Amino acid sequence: MRCSCQNCGEYMVQSEKGLDSGCVCPECLTRCTACMGAMGAPKSAEELRLIARLRLGGDEEEAQR
Repeated sequence: MRCSCQNCGEYMVQSEKGLDSGCVCPECLTRCTACMGAMGAPKSAEELRLIARLRLGGDEEEAQR
């Protein structure tokens, strides 16, 4: 995928570094992970369990037990 920098419009270059992969603008050095399918840092195992419980219809208090 070729993405444009949201800051300056230059084409971004992919930077593959495991969980820190994303794109870097060669002009202004802005980093972006939008094309990676997830915004922000990867979820911890506990956060994933909470999300799964909430999706199955549990409430947040129940899911945190």
